[in-house]
Amino acid sequence: MKRWLGVGVAGIVVIGVGLFFLVSSLDKIITHAVETFGSDITQAKVSLDKSKISPSAGKGALKGLTIGNPKGFQTDNAFALGQVSLALDMESIIEPTVVINEIIVLI
Repeated sequence: MKRWLGVGVAGIVVIGVGLFFLVSSLDKIITHAVETFGSDITQAKVSLDKSKISPSAGKGALKGLTIGNPKGFQTDNAFALGQVSLALDMESIIEPTVVINEIIVLI
């Protein structure tokens, strides 16, 4: 019985440490995903200076988002944004309709 209790506690500790590292690295993971998948989807270079995501507050921001033009276009970028931010009503997350309180786009 003690062995199973020890295994259970060790499992909970490992899961807790994993969740801590996931949450603390969330901004880097988002930045990497936007650049990697965005570039693949658009077939153009996508770069992001920084992301700031706060899941518990229901807020997030992408700073320095630049989407390049595919080959054949005269300009380097399709567009560049200074910041895009979003705030959600966290109580609506479990509802069929999610309420967005604020969207801000800065050039």
